[in-house]
Amino acid sequence: MGPPPVTAVIPAAGSGSRMASAVPKQFMELNGHPLLDWTLAAISHAAEITSIILVAPPDDVARMTEKYVGNPRWPKVSRVAAGGATRANSVYNGVRAAGTEWILAHDAARPFVTPTLVRRTIEAALRHGAATAALPVYDTLKMRDGDFLGQPLDRAAALLIQTPQVFRAADIITAHERLKNEGKEWTDETSLLQQAGIKVAWVPGEIANMKITMPDDFRLAQVIAERSPFVKGPARI
Repeated sequence: MGPPPVTAVIPAAGSGSRMASAVPKQFMELNGHPLLDWTLAAISHAAEITSIILVAPPDDVARMTEKYVGNPRWPKVSRVAAGGATRANSVYNGVRAAGTEWILAHDAARPFVTPTLVRRTIEAALRHGAATAALPVYDTLKMRDGDFLGQPLDRAAALLIQTPQVFRAADIITAHERLKNEGKEWTDETSLLQQAGIKVAWVPGEIANMKITMPDDFRLAQVIAERSPFVKGPARI
């Protein structure tokens, strides 16, 4: 029996206000291609991913459906779902639209994810129930005390959480609905699952798998893009 199908949910509904750009960051041109297309190409070329659901701003659903769904360049993109008011709601909407047991959520603003990292995260989730990519912390960590440094933190006990994050659709739907009714909030799916009492494994992430949030991030991404040619050609299912 082969591996189970995995749907990738890519939330791309944010406004990217911290980027200070007139264009949402997922549509900014990175070395001649929209940032979102870089992310889609990387996820599409992961053999373990059987379908992709994009989550777009409600006003962009029709336009993005026309561009990506049914396009032979993006054969794995099966649907564009409408995003919600928050990232958590957008991922929830994408998961509800997926129809597979296993989901991989990945930020649209992480364009340099590799198929290897996708595979390792999926394999860990299939073993443990849920998994995320994460980086150990090598810098010295301190608490902030206003304009001064506070107490040190144990960096050996800390991780920088990335995506992809892989989990069962039923777990995220149940946890989302319960915790939202309780008035709780979360920043990513690992935080949601942990609040629901579900353990999340981690696999070593990749430094290049950066999240583009601020203008300096985009400038660094342009340098990386010049050394990482855009993956061309249709992805194989």
